[in-house]
Amino acid sequence: MTSISHLIPPAKSSTPPSARQKREQASAATIVLLAETFPRCFSVYQERRYPLKLGIHLDIEAALNGTIATAEIYRALRRYCSNPSYLGRLCKGAERLDLDGKPAGAVSDDEAARARARLARIKAKKANRAAAANPQAPPIERLSLADLKAAAVARKETR
Repeated sequence: MTSISHLIPPAKSSTPPSARQKREQASAATIVLLAETFPRCFSVYQERRYPLKLGIHLDIEAALNGTIATAEIYRALRRYCSNPSYLGRLCKGAERLDLDGKPAGAVSDDEAARARARLARIKAKKANRAAAANPQAPPIERLSLADLKAAAVARKETR
């Protein structure tokens, strides 16, 4: 088996990428390769992602004949299938696609419920991050005209 790490573009910053960034880049490169190889099934664009056939990893391994390492396929599929757009398409009865883009089963009620729960966790996590990154400043208490006049009198008396 060969690795597709040669498809990963070099880092543009002066600091070397972390292990997590390398894995994410490798997953993205694998998704691009899958989208080029199986355009009726995979898409690079998140809005065009549809439910995949259960056990599609076995079909990919057989079709690619060991071109991509199994671990890289699993990581790419995990990233592909955990995308909010993909999870949003997992509705009860939605068709699953095989590598040729043909229907290969349907999404069950249990799978749809798990997808909704996971999507809710993702949205909550995103909202929590946004709230932590942008803390609200306490509102500024505005002074009335009477308060301003009292402050002016107090300043004049201290002079």
